[in-house]
Amino acid sequence: MFITNENTATRRLFNADLTDDDGEPVMDEPVEFASTGTAQVSREVGEAMIAHYDDVHEKDTEE
Repeated sequence: MFITNENTATRRLFNADLTDDDGEPVMDEPVEFASTGTAQVSREVGEAMIAHYDDVHEKDTEE
C-alpha cells in the first residue's frame, strides 16, 4: 500500500513499538518517504502507522 506523511520534516521513520495483534513488531526497517511524502509499505506496516501517527494517511490512488 502507499502512504503519505504530511509532516514534511520527516523523511525516515522507524518505531519498534508498532506491533501486530500478537504483540510482534511490524517494522523490520525504517520507512523512507520520497520528497513528495509518499512511501510504499506492506499493508500491515501502513495500517499500524496510520493508526499511530496523525500525519500518516493512506494515499489516494486516484490522484
